[in-house]
Amino acid sequence: MSTAGTMTHQQAQALLRKIVRAKDKDELQQIISVNLSSCDGVFFAELEGMVEMFRARGDESSARKLKELGDYMARLRFMI
Repeated sequence: MSTAGTMTHQQAQALLRKIVRAKDKDELQQIISVNLSSCDGVFFAELEGMVEMFRARGDESSARKLKELGDYMARLRFMI
């Protein structure tokens, strides 16, 4: 994707589209493992925006799943 800590909004949005469109858990895990080191504040801000977009559309299930995935990724990325 890009060097660690320098993700653009467009790169973050593209990665989120890949994540949302992953066909199964294996593909999702692969996408995350390849891109996790690039995920920074921009990525997590875009993720939160996408969660809010799902909520605004009334898709609470997708919002919840994406939020949980984002929390998981943040724990992996920042070891918290």
